[in-house]
Amino acid sequence: MRQPERRRRPRPLAPILLALVLLAGAGAAAAQAGSNAGRFDAAWDLVATRYWHLERTGVDWDQVRADYRPRAVEAPDDAALYALLEEMYSLLGDDHSVFVPPDRVAEVRAEYGDLPCVMLLGAASGGRATAAAALPLLARAQGAVVPLTDEARLANVRYGVAAAGVGYVRLPDLASDGAAAAVRTAVTALESAGVGALVLDLRGNPGGRLVTMMQVAGVFTSGFIWRTITSWTLPLPYPAIGLTHTDLPLVVLIDGGVNSAAEGLAGGLQQRGRAVVVGERSAGNVEALLPFCLRDGSQAWIATGVLAPIGGPTWEGRGVEPDVAATSDAALAAALAYLASLKGE
Repeated sequence: MRQPERRRRPRPLAPILLALVLLAGAGAAAAQAGSNAGRFDAAWDLVATRYWHLERTGVDWDQVRADYRPRAVEAPDDAALYALLEEMYSLLGDDHSVFVPPDRVAEVRAEYGDLPCVMLLGAASGGRATAAAALPLLARAQGAVVPLTDEARLANVRYGVAAAGVGYVRLPDLASDGAAAAVRTAVTALESAGVGALVLDLRGNPGGRLVTMMQVAGVFTSGFIWRTITSWTLPLPYPAIGLTHTDLPLVVLIDGGVNSAAEGLAGGLQQRGRAVVVGERSAGNVEALLPFCLRDGSQAWIATGVLAPIGGPTWEGRGVEPDVAATSDAALAAALAYLASLKGE
């Protein structure tokens, strides 16, 4: 007698689903690893090919790749990868070059100026100084306060008339919105008040936007003043921007807290013969930053070169040397004494 055909029992789905899940997970992990590898290579290569004299940092960038790439490939998510890239860039130790994850791009743009992927000069050591770090407007000179009359504020700029009819403009940073326009307006107001000379106070200025440096210089002079020196392209010249507003005698105050674009402003006006610089030698920190925007929304800010005057050596590592040496506290008094000497007082 023929035995009834046994019906095949359905195979449980759970092992099949588990296998598919495991395969999908492996595929996602492989895709993430591939994505991580590509993003790591892009970030590492920007430093390798665009960084200004990488050898001077003392960092073996090839060894950094060997150490960090396996960890980057294995990073479980974007946050872990970005943290690793930030750590890698910090090894450069230049206070300028940084890797910026997508969720911090807006923050960095607010600090350095809303100029993504445009050449600018970074902030000074610590990189986060703002107008709040400025010296008091009533500058102390040889133990005495030099008062200003008709004090006013525009954007981050304060200005007034100091002793002997000298106009005083305090510019604490070159990153705040409207800084250059405020300097131009302040100079206009001071000239209308009948001042016979101007003092531009940059003491403690950490720098900021390259374009703001060019615009402020344009208030006082014109023409090509600076160049950026890189190791991967020809020097790039930069002019003062805007119509020259005044030819009044100009003194610029600096000290060791003056960095980056502020050094370029003081040194450029000095090199051109437009201003006498009074105070202490500046920081010698004029690396030029170029932000590279990556496809995933992150940014790599690389010190791609250094700022220098047209026809002169860079201020990087040596700073702007004042024409009249004075301590930071005594710089304003020294400037007023210098200007008085021009009139034979």
